[in-house]
Amino acid sequence: MPRFRRTRAIAVGAVLTLLVGVFSVDYTVQRGDTMGRIARDNGVSLSDLIAANNISNPNLIHPGQVLVIPGEEPDLTHVVTRGETLARIAAAYGSTITALADANGIRNPNLIRIGQSIVVPGSTSSGGSNSQPSSSAPSNSGATRSGRHHIVRGGESLDSIASQYGGVSASQIAEANGIVGRTIYRGTRLFLDGPSYLGNGTEGETTYRIQNGDRLADIAAQFGVTLTRLIEANNIQNPNLIRSGSALQIPSGARWVCPIQSASFFNDWGFPRAGGVRFHEGNDLFSAHGAPVYAPVSGTVEFQTGSIGGKQFTLHGDDGVDYLGSHMSEFGKSGRVNGGEVVGYVGNSGNAVGTRPHLHFGMYLNDLAINPYPTLIAHGCK
Repeated sequence: MPRFRRTRAIAVGAVLTLLVGVFSVDYTVQRGDTMGRIARDNGVSLSDLIAANNISNPNLIHPGQVLVIPGEEPDLTHVVTRGETLARIAAAYGSTITALADANGIRNPNLIRIGQSIVVPGSTSSGGSNSQPSSSAPSNSGATRSGRHHIVRGGESLDSIASQYGGVSASQIAEANGIVGRTIYRGTRLFLDGPSYLGNGTEGETTYRIQNGDRLADIAAQFGVTLTRLIEANNIQNPNLIRSGSALQIPSGARWVCPIQSASFFNDWGFPRAGGVRFHEGNDLFSAHGAPVYAPVSGTVEFQTGSIGGKQFTLHGDDGVDYLGSHMSEFGKSGRVNGGEVVGYVGNSGNAVGTRPHLHFGMYLNDLAINPYPTLIAHGCK
């Protein structure tokens, strides 16, 4: 079996390697393998293996398929705030003063300073309200989010998490984290409160690029406009003759536009990065290299290039939301854009080099990161 395995750091891995651990292992499925046997041979639970690979049917795996074998629980980092003591921090994480002192080389447990980073070894605790991991969004993304949060432990549910905190309900946690359904993943950071948001598009024209198999009537229904209005807005002589790749202008009142057509993604909001020190504030949308990236709404686009986000855009939407897209291969249109115009192309630039081409997609409302997943699902982006 070892010849089919290779170790890699999760800091540069694809999204499904980011559930737990500083390191993960790849395993290539062989003929006759089962998920249960693979989990047993690698010393992990079947449920963790299924969650780490986002597998909906564990009975359907095929030879040559690459599975991620999750690693050990990550350490967390706590940033000391005014009035805190090592004893208080230890209690918040279910640890001890001795364990924290040893892990951080602290000679005098009574001497810690504001702003000091305290490593909490092997912790899966909630971390209380003062744990302040940095955002997983690239450095040019602007806003980050902090607040009361909980790190999901194995076997927990939204109801069991809510029961640990006074005045917090399962539905409140679901709304604050954009959880559609009841599925949560071990190692994920969930906020206990905060805003929820569902994008609804903006006034003004929206640009739609015609795809193979599209019919004008279906496009009109998709965007909630009448066929007659769509024909008039584009001066179409023959509604039965539309060409793939051509641009249609959708009149005002149109719906929110998917940033990538038919992307592959799931709700990876809050997944740990870099050993659990940072957490994912967005969704990774996987698609073919060079696939066009569309502006979800009308607004103003700025481009940045960085070592983490690579080629990325920030769209200051007319709906009051800032949209972020990272790891692109090329830039598209900048400045003033309509919803649906191409602002870039899918790639794996920045710290995503070597991973599957994808777009890290983030949304920020009133300077707070919000989960894009409910908006993506509501508008059929999958």
